[in-house]
Amino acid sequence: MKTFKRAIPLLALCVLSGFSQTSLAAYQDKAPGSYTYIGYGVGYGRINGEDFTNANNDLTESRVSWKAILGTKINQALSIEAQYVDFGAADKNTDRIKASGWTAGATMDFMQGSSMTPYGKVGALFWETDNLFSGISLHQKGTDLTLGLGLRFMVTDHLVIRTEYERFAMDNSDVDNLSATLQYNFF
Repeated sequence: MKTFKRAIPLLALCVLSGFSQTSLAAYQDKAPGSYTYIGYGVGYGRINGEDFTNANNDLTESRVSWKAILGTKINQALSIEAQYVDFGAADKNTDRIKASGWTAGATMDFMQGSSMTPYGKVGALFWETDNLFSGISLHQKGTDLTLGLGLRFMVTDHLVIRTEYERFAMDNSDVDNLSATLQYNFF
């Protein structure tokens, strides 16, 4: 099972590169050039596949996350992107878990040319957690894989709304995050 889990990122990268090569070949002569963008988003997460809602089907505010994005569009299909993600904190009695991290990765667009563009992302997450269990503090750091899929909606040439599903690996845990991000393009 561990071998299969390790092969998933390689398979995803191969699929993404195949789609991006097709997209790039179709639109290479129409590439508008590169530009820089920034963004701010709010999301909602879950850990290790648990439900997004609690037993009462309510959202828990401790699962709210936020992120800031800085990226550069290299061509019509490929962007290089960095983001800071604060995953929020989970409290139970006197115990507390808080996680955050930086990512560095690539975003590949599929089917350009419309006001709605699907995309995939792959990168590295440089994470850290601050945990407090029964009065004992534990600080951990690590680097793991992050994958994601999303839709980009062009509001204007400069203003974009992004919806994303991302999976962040943190040591032996997986954090799934659904988010909405407002992106501003600088031409």
